[in-house]
This record gives sequence, C-alpha cells and structure tokens, in this order.
Amino acid sequence: MILFAGDPHGSYAHLYPILASQTNVALVILGDLQLTSPAELDRLANYADVWFIHGNHDSKTVAAFDSLWGSDWKQRNLHGKVQEIQGVRIAGLGGVFRGHIWMPPNRPMFFDPIHYCQYMPQEKIWRGGLPLRHRTSIFPSDVEALENEKADILISHEAPKPHPQGFAVLNQLAKKMGASKIFHGHHHDNFDYQTLNRNKHCEIFNIGFRSLADIEGQYLIKGVDDRHLK
Repeated sequence: MILFAGDPHGSYAHLYPILASQTNVALVILGDLQLTSPAELDRLANYADVWFIHGNHDSKTVAAFDSLWGSDWKQRNLHGKVQEIQGVRIAGLGGVFRGHIWMPPNRPMFFDPIHYCQYMPQEKIWRGGLPLRHRTSIFPSDVEALENEKADILISHEAPKPHPQGFAVLNQLAKKMGASKIFHGHHHDNFDYQTLNRNKHCEIFNIGFRSLADIEGQYLIKGVDDRHLK
C-alpha cells in the first residue's frame, strides 16, 4: 500500500493511527515536513517505508534544512529522481517556483544553481552554494533532469494546472514522463480535480494540509488547516 501525505508542517500525530493499523505501507510525504530534527522520520520508519520531497518550508530554518539534508534521510528525498516503490515508478520534484529564479511561463532568470551562484554576491553564499532560502527553489535544470525519465506517478510540491495557482510546466513534465497521475501538496485546501480529470492524459490529486490519501486519490484523512484560528 502506497499512501501520500499532505504538508505535515511539523505535526505527525494524525498519521500514526492509520500507519499502525496497516502493514507493508510506503508513506510518501509531499513536502513541508518542517522538522527540527530527523527524530520524527526515525519514528515513522517503525511503521512505514518513508519517502518524501521537500517544500518551501523545509529551507526556512537551518534546523529544518539539516533535518532532511544533514542526515541519512537525504537518501529518501525523491527530488530529481525516479524510484520504484512497491512496483510503482514515482518521480519527484520538490520545492517551489520563485520569481527571482524562475516563475513559469516566464523566461527563467537562472538555469541551475551554479549559474545563480556565479551572479550572486559572495556574502550571500551559504555553505559553499545557494542561500538557504533557495535550497528549495526549482530551477529549469531540475525539470530537465527528469524529462527523459519514465514514471507512473509524478509527485511535486507545487501544483499543476488547472489549479488556480498551478503551473502547466508540471503537466508537460508528467506527459513527457508518461505519468498517469500527479500528486501534489503545498495548497492546503484539498483542491478537487474530480470534474476536471476527465479525458486528460493523467489524473491530478491535491493532498492538502495534514491529509492522507491512497494511490487512487481516496482520502483516509482529510485535514483542515485551522492554524489561522489559533
């Protein structure tokens, strides 16, 4: 069983009752893990085969960044690669589009991190490369690296079209890869593509804030983002 988890934003309690009741579960987190240490991933690994892509919140603090890239868990980041999980080829594109780098359909400002760093003031270099914020920015090179690969499912943090804040470049990438489904996070509203999925080359599912769905897009948990009420 493959399950897709929408943005946890640092809270994972909602996942454990379902994971504990199932066997042979692969859990794919669609970004914005927002961790302070890898300990939560270590705990999740007792219940599931854990994979993820990063979201924009995963480079908001050094602790969040190091939780993913400063531990062995970086090997479980599906960004920029295709991984066979329970017989399903899943391709990952983590991060978000940012205007200073690339905001499709506009022309990109920079092609890859090396290009960006060549034009960046040296005082902004962080750990020998991109500033912390842009460690979760999508470059054209990230998309290009996947274009000639084949996958059954594309996961992304950003949304494709027809989401109101979606990007057609993700639909185009899925089509080139032969993916029949796209699962994405980032937008917390569980946008309903059901009436828009017909006669398209692939189905699209927005797994929203602290939500959980199976490979058919059926919700096991449908979270409600109520943080604005606190």
